[in-house]
Amino acid sequence: LKVGVIRELDDRGFQKGVSDSFRASLAAMEAQGAEIVETSAPHFEYGVAAYYLILPAEASSNLAKFDSVRFGLRVTPQGTPTVENVMATTRDAGFGPEVKRRIILGTYALSAGYYDAYYGSAQKVRTLIQQDFDAAFAQVDVIATPSAPTTAFRLGEKLDDPLQMYLNDVTTIPANLAGVPGISVPSGLAEEDGLPVGIQFLAPAREDARLYRVGAALEALLLDQWGGPLLDKAPSLTLRQAQGPEAGVN
Repeated sequence: LKVGVIRELDDRGFQKGVSDSFRASLAAMEAQGAEIVETSAPHFEYGVAAYYLILPAEASSNLAKFDSVRFGLRVTPQGTPTVENVMATTRDAGFGPEVKRRIILGTYALSAGYYDAYYGSAQKVRTLIQQDFDAAFAQVDVIATPSAPTTAFRLGEKLDDPLQMYLNDVTTIPANLAGVPGISVPSGLAEEDGLPVGIQFLAPAREDARLYRVGAALEALLLDQWGGPLLDKAPSLTLRQAQGPEAGVN
């Protein structure tokens, strides 16, 4: 088994516990005969930017069906309602801040004069990322990355900083852009906070079965090392009632 590691997804900016767990998982696989191969995917660094142009553009078009007329929520404003103000009132009440943000971004990216500069350019980056995957899979059977650069943050902690939430998708977005399958397997607990860490495997299109075999093999190795499921070692979580954006789970 040849396992590819993307050179451009180095661990700068990754939480130390995530990087340590990822390396330990690779070492466990290597000890069982897997070959760890460094591969290059030079366009992965543009994945987040491309994804958050393509996704909002397509979402803004798809969400047009939520017009308060045919199905879904309907909020009727005061006074004499028209189709237009019922639609506007319903969408204002029914869509949350993140959905509204994506609709605005997508509408802007698809607008006249900006379509080629933004949405069109993002689609070209998507093609380049697909070509990166093709080149990598010509050398390896699967690609391995951390599932995310950090452990889970508190519920609501990043609501005022959507860019940080977007950047947390840096390792998973390339698969979505390229249309290749991926699987995430628990790989340990981070030393800093004791929270679970995952390792992600990616395979060529329609090779999902390959992912199941690799994921199951690593899971068996790690279960043997841990002496039981990772959940038995994870810290217990308690719900903390609080006000404001810090409210959430500890």
